[in-house]
Amino acid sequence: MAIFTSYDGTVLHYESIGDGPPLVLVPGGPRAAGYLEDLGGLSASRTLIRYDARGTGASPRPADPATYAYPSLARDVEALRAHLGLDRLDLLGHSAGSVVASAYAAGHPTRIDRLILVAPSPQLYGKGGDDVGDILATRTDAPWFSSVSDAAGELLSLPPDTPPAQVFDVLDRYTPAAYGRWDARQQAHAATQRTGFALDAWAGFWAGTSTGWLDDFATVPAPVLVLTGDRDALTGVRIGDVAAGGLPHARHVTIPGAGHYPWVDEPEAFAAAVTDFLAT
Repeated sequence: MAIFTSYDGTVLHYESIGDGPPLVLVPGGPRAAGYLEDLGGLSASRTLIRYDARGTGASPRPADPATYAYPSLARDVEALRAHLGLDRLDLLGHSAGSVVASAYAAGHPTRIDRLILVAPSPQLYGKGGDDVGDILATRTDAPWFSSVSDAAGELLSLPPDTPPAQVFDVLDRYTPAAYGRWDARQQAHAATQRTGFALDAWAGFWAGTSTGWLDDFATVPAPVLVLTGDRDALTGVRIGDVAAGGLPHARHVTIPGAGHYPWVDEPEAFAAAVTDFLAT
């Protein structure tokens, strides 16, 4: 792994995987970036710049916990761009990482060539995600359905001050619904979830933030691809229409059979959708 120093002196770790033009990956969570793997084989045609956000994976905790909030994480993206010597970025954000990537694009619109938002977070927009229950209801024949349904009910009833560790205990039981299917491949990927997340970084992600910058984001001139999986019972499919609908040059593509991690469930379809978009 290599390192770069961000705006406040925090040293962050990253690695470059593959060959071809660079594609910078913003992990969700906040979570160590290893779960992104090589995004279904995208490393065959792109150099994937995969970094650990502050306080996750190999990157140390920041001196100021307030910098776990996503606007600070967007400033880390700019520090990485400068470190890499890139004038403009192709940028991909997954889940909560799509919030960071969007905030970066809003603040640095001339630095974005193309932007990809995978399974974006409904919490950013205050809407979307209302189809999650319907998606989950299509899986009633799954052996895990009863446990997942119980966990879903608990998630809705957890008070705002619930300790993060308790939240993750419930999320762990809900995890099968985040995938398009629950085979050995998906279970192996999910097994890294608990160790990859940083609970303090997760707790501080939204702290003290506002969404006034969404007005600036709506004017970003770069092409934007929003990707969802039609079996994603974590953030849903309709959020893709919400995210793409407010942008001048965006389109929403849904991958059949995929969940919240489409490169795990349908790697070929995911890689093809991203490759086609970047080549257009």
